[in-house]
Amino acid sequence: MSDRRKNYFINRKFQAGFIIKFCVLVIMGTAISGGVVYWMSRSTVTSTFENSRLVIKSTADFILPSVLLSSAFVVIAIGIAAIAITLFTSHRIAGPLYRIEKDLEELARGNLNVHFNLRKNDEIKVLADTLNDMTGLFRRNILNASKAISELEAALNANNIDLAKEKSKELNGIVGKFKT
Repeated sequence: MSDRRKNYFINRKFQAGFIIKFCVLVIMGTAISGGVVYWMSRSTVTSTFENSRLVIKSTADFILPSVLLSSAFVVIAIGIAAIAITLFTSHRIAGPLYRIEKDLEELARGNLNVHFNLRKNDEIKVLADTLNDMTGLFRRNILNASKAISELEAALNANNIDLAKEKSKELNGIVGKFKT
């Protein structure tokens, strides 16, 4: 089985929300840092030559276009990087959860041969291994219960009451392992 998935949008709502929250965080951080620079420079003045004329402005007014342009550039650059990073990060979360969800649906339909198969470096591999142990235990208990039922039926057909009682106790012991 290949370790690469081709569909990067597994749970679109989750992934879109994750990306949007991260991008909002980047935009807020950029706006705050630009605002702090602008606020800190509002009490100073800067002199420049524009069109052969000496112009004196507050530093805040002078650097405002540069702060806005650099902030826009940073938001775009970091936004693109954030989208890519959060898309792949959320995929590493949503992908295994999606796989486990589908396997649990199959298990709920009564298929105890389900094997929760995740990549070895997936974050919730331990959960998948625990679920595999659980289904293995269910499978063994159901096989033991089926065997005890067959032996109980054989004992009843042979009118062997002692063996039937023994198999009934064995069956109760298997069923007793489950809390209901």
